[in-house]
Amino acid sequence: MTQLEVIRMIGDVLTEIDVAVGSLMPGDPDMTRLQDLRQVLDARQLMLSRQVFDENTAGFRDAAEQLQAVNVEIRGTIRRIDDMIAVIHNVERFLDAVTSFLSTIRAFG
Repeated sequence: MTQLEVIRMIGDVLTEIDVAVGSLMPGDPDMTRLQDLRQVLDARQLMLSRQVFDENTAGFRDAAEQLQAVNVEIRGTIRRIDDMIAVIHNVERFLDAVTSFLSTIRAFG
């Protein structure tokens, strides 16, 4: 997996979050929580897009595979607003996986 593919994967999750947020009523506390999580995820994506990494290292490949595994597990579940506890949990899991990915590839400096 390349850096661009990771950036796109994060973008796909951001889009799923946007769809979920758009399906909620204004003022819904879950909407606020999702928007907060989205902002953090968006910042992580931006951080990744502004740096250059060696995609050929074992650390990058392993971290990308772990992130992809979480992505596969949660794919499509974020739009299921009938179970907001699960939606928020899955977004948090993905955000944690992105943060772990960035830590592994030393994106935080």
